[in-house]
Amino acid sequence: MHDRLRLAKPTDHRAACRLYAEADALHAHERPDRFRSTGQPARSQVLFERHLADPDQALFLAEVDGAVVGLVRVQALERLEVPDVPALTPRRYAMVQELVVAQTHQRRGIATRLMTEAHRWARDRGLTQVELSVYDFNQPALRLYAKLGYSTDSCRLSRPLG
Repeated sequence: MHDRLRLAKPTDHRAACRLYAEADALHAHERPDRFRSTGQPARSQVLFERHLADPDQALFLAEVDGAVVGLVRVQALERLEVPDVPALTPRRYAMVQELVVAQTHQRRGIATRLMTEAHRWARDRGLTQVELSVYDFNQPALRLYAKLGYSTDSCRLSRPLG
């Protein structure tokens, strides 16, 4: 088996959309109040290329035997000036926007390798912290992130009205 990590390119849109569609379907099943099936490509080519062109983002792909089986998108963010809220500390940090591994390739270390690459990318930019969001229904992801040293930073609660 031959596997590698690499930066995405515009021609990877279709392969990335297959992964996004898997993740989107899981989210739509678990949280239909927030996600829906559309029958359209999971992400537009324009959005995909915008992410690729942004120097403050990176989209890494994992390949096994030439097939794209995972991705991580990481973004550098800055909150250097917050004059209206002096209690907030100015900071630069990385945000993992998306992490997806095909169901057929989960529990093989691919997500860990993708996250390690995202961490390396962030460190290379002088960032000292990585953040991410995950829905509480996604217990496998929560276990992965705990194994990688992540801990709860805040908790967002919701309540339906009606």
